[in-house]
Amino acid sequence: MDEKHSKQRKKGGLKATFEDFIAKLVSYVEVMFLYLQKNLQFYIQNIVKKSVWVFTALTLILLGLTYVSYGIFLSLQKFLTNGDPILSSFGTGFGFIFLAFVFLSFVLRK
Repeated sequence: MDEKHSKQRKKGGLKATFEDFIAKLVSYVEVMFLYLQKNLQFYIQNIVKKSVWVFTALTLILLGLTYVSYGIFLSLQKFLTNGDPILSSFGTGFGFIFLAFVFLSFVLRK
């Protein structure tokens, strides 16, 4: 029997080619599984870090726009009543927006 099997392997054929293909496919899947298992934690850490920075930047943009709009509201209100504009909300709002753009440029540069 062993001689017959070895002769068939030497001659090749469709069955032997298919068996070799399946063996190579299984070994390829095993290698890819090991690669993903080793590198998945690294990819997840990078995604989480970047998403935290992007979320922080978007929150700062929202806060900045809120302060700027509140500053505009207070400035118009004070200007209509006393003629005294309020600049502190503008400074805080534009400061938050500037920090948000710094965070976004830091994340997107890497």
